[in-house]
Amino acid sequence: MLNRKMLQMLVTGVAVLMLATGSALASSFSFPYKGNIGQTRLDAGRYDITWQQHSPELTVTVTQGKGKKASVVATVQGRIENRETKYERNMVVYTTQPDGSQTVSELRIGGTNSAIVFDK
Repeated sequence: MLNRKMLQMLVTGVAVLMLATGSALASSFSFPYKGNIGQTRLDAGRYDITWQQHSPELTVTVTQGKGKKASVVATVQGRIENRETKYERNMVVYTTQPDGSQTVSELRIGGTNSAIVFDK
């Protein structure tokens, strides 16, 4: 049987391996307003967000629907940033453009201190 220290080393090794190979992560976000993400206009609603990390750059895929009805609605580039604050829940942050339109500027990942940030 593995002792606690060996188990911790194994878990740490797997985490490092995932980061080194470009881990794919996912979460669901509720977009309260319509807005642009990259060149794509999204309506308000629930979207599943997956991202492939290329340390620190990300390829972010936005899908809507479940199972066989799920469809990719956007694929954009972003980057991961760690903050001092740990976010309680997933949050969408918008920036209002001069013409009044909204652009998704970041996705804050609940339970972590990380945010996916999109360049303007």
